[in-house]
Amino acid sequence: MRKMLFTGAIALIAISAIPASGYSAENGTQTTINLPGNQWRVGLDTIFAGRLERDSNGAPKYLYGLTAGLGVGFRYYFTVNDELQAVHPYLEGGTTTIIYPYFGGGIEYDLPNGDDPAGENGAFSVGGGVYFFSKFFGADFIPFPVITVSYSFK
Repeated sequence: MRKMLFTGAIALIAISAIPASGYSAENGTQTTINLPGNQWRVGLDTIFAGRLERDSNGAPKYLYGLTAGLGVGFRYYFTVNDELQAVHPYLEGGTTTIIYPYFGGGIEYDLPNGDDPAGENGAFSVGGGVYFFSKFFGADFIPFPVITVSYSFK
């Protein structure tokens, strides 16, 4: 189990080194994800449906919404350097099946859409993290690695 957690942590650190912006070969212009304002978000994630708040630069600030079993979750994103604009580390906490708590953290990476490279209408995100889910009636928490795929839209 420790080897899996260690390997997952190394993979998350390696993914965080991916540059945030790409350069278009046709005209040499820089393309970045820029989705300012509030958006809806759905996906295969711990928070599978919710509201995403972004700052004026398009970086996510926080996400809140529904988790499995009618629970609720809240995710707080940390700001990073400009060269890693599309990589978003976060911490998250909430409940599953209404009352059982969980907490964890990870990173997300925004993927530009081929038809909308500036991300004005929506953007896909992929990521992963390690979460700690509570056992049914105990205080012990079980670690669980998670890989996520989600879509943000206005």
